[in-house]
Amino acid sequence: MKKVILASALLCGSALAMTGCQSTEGQLKTGNPLNQPVLKSALKTTDANKTEVGQVFLRPVDGGVQVYGKLMNLTPGQTVALHIHETGSCDVMGKAAGGHFNPDKKPHSNPDDMNGHAGDLPNLTANENGVATINYVNKKIAATEAGKYSVNRLAFIVHGGTDDYTSQPAGNAGDRIACGIIEKN
Repeated sequence: MKKVILASALLCGSALAMTGCQSTEGQLKTGNPLNQPVLKSALKTTDANKTEVGQVFLRPVDGGVQVYGKLMNLTPGQTVALHIHETGSCDVMGKAAGGHFNPDKKPHSNPDDMNGHAGDLPNLTANENGVATINYVNKKIAATEAGKYSVNRLAFIVHGGTDDYTSQPAGNAGDRIACGIIEKN
């Protein structure tokens, strides 16, 4: 039986607040016999309030790792960038998380470009209720406890702006407004 890891990240951001995460389990065919997340991350704002703004989960699926969850209390229509960063610290308003997770030392790019950072993820746009969701399969990371591509104990960062997918080294996505450490379930 394959070991499953749940990732929940606390993202810190002044425009966000967490009220729970609805699972999207069962929406994708998985390689995980228990169909369970194996890594989790609760996201909290990087300001002094440290308000919880969402949850993100990770689990192995056929072809990669499903990254799914939601962010709350965004401005309706607001688009934000979400990335996996190289260290597991949210200190110094999220700056201690370092740069994007990039074990192969590739340039920043569109998340579907296999020649880009492993930590690149799609931009998220809030609906009319200020909720932004993600349900994306990342083919460049592993939901394992260790290894070159493992994201366990790294950080999710929510940026206040949109990732342009071209500017180096990080897409010109703006301030770090929320942060959460990825941990085993």
